[in-house]
Amino acid sequence: MSSRLTAALLAAGVVIPTFPALYEMPFIGPAVTQAYNQLPEQARRQIPEAIRAQLAPPSRAGAAAPGPAAPLNTVAGQAALDTLVRDVSGRHAGWIAVSVAGRDVQLTAGDNRPLPAFSTFKVPTSIAALRQNPGFYRDAELAITQSDNAAQHRMQAQVPAQAVGDVIAQAGSRTTNHAGWWMSTMWNTSDQAQFASGLRCVPGHEPVYDMMGRIVPWQRWGLGRIPGAHFKGGWNYGDGGHYARQFGLIPGPNGDVAVAITAFSPHGYQESYAMLDELADGVAAARGTLPTSRC
Repeated sequence: MSSRLTAALLAAGVVIPTFPALYEMPFIGPAVTQAYNQLPEQARRQIPEAIRAQLAPPSRAGAAAPGPAAPLNTVAGQAALDTLVRDVSGRHAGWIAVSVAGRDVQLTAGDNRPLPAFSTFKVPTSIAALRQNPGFYRDAELAITQSDNAAQHRMQAQVPAQAVGDVIAQAGSRTTNHAGWWMSTMWNTSDQAQFASGLRCVPGHEPVYDMMGRIVPWQRWGLGRIPGAHFKGGWNYGDGGHYARQFGLIPGPNGDVAVAITAFSPHGYQESYAMLDELADGVAAARGTLPTSRC
């Protein structure tokens, strides 16, 4: 197979799976690796991580993007999340969602509908506020560690909504509507996981990230049960029940895992928090098969 033809097939996403790796095969292996290396960086980024690992040895296969590589077995990771959602849903009324975002891969299970960000929006607001004026530190600390609404309102009264939207975009995420809706801004679970994944690439994230590791004990349900987690939660009543959601970064064997979890219970906050507890426990148990964060 010529390297030009192979390059064309790779760019089109056509790969013949082999074992253990294409680059190790006699005769065809060198042509495959040569063709892969000839592709523009942008084209290499479009090839899924698991396939890229078949095309060149690790030193080249991951060269298109820096940072820790995502585990190759994304099928196992997706299956773990699907099973988790099925199991938790079977024990509770309402609905749930979980998403993990990494470099070139995202795994999502459950009901990924957009819903208000609630107090999770205090994270991008606090980053934007501190970039504008370090004097907001105490308000940011109250908003993140204690989820203080008055502190959030003081910041949003002086920080342009566009500045908050810029923080979200710099993390590689998006919201369903404009950031000017503040804590009512609609944000689905998968996009919130993307925000967690890119959080540490956002200029000025450091003090807020530190605060996310110091959440008060009475708000450490869900992801807060995981040692070393940096996270933020949000919650409120609505639609005849209770919503609870969280996003953050949790330590994993291959690097930090960026995760977002969401729950709605028609039976109130005790069940919605219990659902997040079970989702967080399940993610923690499966993190060896999950992709690591981009940043």
